[in-house]
Amino acid sequence: MQTRQIHQQFVKYVIPAVVGMVVQALYVILDGIIVGHGIGEIGLASVNIAFPCTMVVISLAMLIAIGGANVYSFYKGQGEAAKANHIFNQCLTMSAAIGAIMALCSFFFRERLAVFFGANDALLPSTVAYLTWLTPFFFFQMLVCLFAAFVRNDASPKLAMLASVTGAVINAALDVIFILILGFGIEAAAITNGIGMLIELTFYAVHFTRKQGTLRIHAPHFDIADIRRILRNRFATFLMEFSLPAVTFSFNLAIMHTLGTLGVTAYSIVGYVCSIINMTLVGVTQGAQPLMSLYHGSGDTKSFDRVYRLGVCTNVIVPTVLVSLCIIFSSGMVSLFRAGNPELTSLTTQMLRLYSIAHIAIGTTLMNILYFQTTERNACSTLISLLRCIGFVQGFLLLSLFVFDGKGLYLTFLAGEVCHLLISIILVNRAKQLESKTAQQSPETVDAPE
Repeated sequence: MQTRQIHQQFVKYVIPAVVGMVVQALYVILDGIIVGHGIGEIGLASVNIAFPCTMVVISLAMLIAIGGANVYSFYKGQGEAAKANHIFNQCLTMSAAIGAIMALCSFFFRERLAVFFGANDALLPSTVAYLTWLTPFFFFQMLVCLFAAFVRNDASPKLAMLASVTGAVINAALDVIFILILGFGIEAAAITNGIGMLIELTFYAVHFTRKQGTLRIHAPHFDIADIRRILRNRFATFLMEFSLPAVTFSFNLAIMHTLGTLGVTAYSIVGYVCSIINMTLVGVTQGAQPLMSLYHGSGDTKSFDRVYRLGVCTNVIVPTVLVSLCIIFSSGMVSLFRAGNPELTSLTTQMLRLYSIAHIAIGTTLMNILYFQTTERNACSTLISLLRCIGFVQGFLLLSLFVFDGKGLYLTFLAGEVCHLLISIILVNRAKQLESKTAQQSPETVDAPE
């Protein structure tokens, strides 16, 4: 009966999280299809070159938003509404300041950023044009991430979902109108993205103007201890978010060096397709997190382990199925983005079949990182997340480029993620052995966190 209840709770939490992530992934894929058919290979490659810059902003936004929302919910649970609101206003001020700095710096140095992220002479004009209209919206990107996290924790999850879905739908509709129907260039893709963010912000503005919930905007009073707690609380999550742009940036440089513009275009399509696998894995992890935190806090180690194992199994089975579909239907998937170029189709198909396999290993690694986060072992979760940002993948890329003359380039992602998986498994097993040893020596402290 207890096992059945745990399974039901797991499904109850994981399914909505996965659905939310998949909807976002489908929008990303649709955006790629529109850019591919409306603008062409150069458009796809340029968006991919600029992608790491956007993800750096999102990573910083999530560091403050998720870390702050966790501390906010802690104080709210303690019945200290004033302290909770104080946390929100500190996070709001930090997000606005960082967003303004990122927007200004990125705008004025957009050409240097394009070159730094790997744009060659063929891609530089379109990448700069895209960044010209995208970078001013970095300010709003920071605020959207912040409000989404806090409004969701302020007992308004439906409003947060509605804001996100409406912004995405309007963004996609405007993409179709401006790019496919009116024939505008890559600038339109950046502008419609920004309009979607502004639409989301209007929903959050309603939350405050109607004084729904307990959140109130007022002048902040900064507390260094609060800021440290916010940043420390979700530093590993920041690194997890940052790993995607770090890997994308590394591969863009390596592929540009070996294959040129066509290779970056192919990698862009691979990234769009693999986003649905990655978002599904993130959804399973996010869905398992509340249950694992709850059972760890209550000292129910059996239920904790059951949820952890369910998460690992799900994150192995689901990506295995999705990767198999990528391998079987790779040619059809590629043609959705850009048809009529046999060379691009052949290259992208080969890259997709090899690159996507790594996600089978990624799913378990993410669950192992979650294991350390929910058991308050921040050092282990930070170490694994850091290695996924700058570590084995980059090392294997360099080995492929300078020792094997680019051979096996697409498999370096798999090789790196397998190393991360092995390290995370070793650390989890070691942590469990220490728990077991502690339990034998002192039964009354079985579930005390380290």
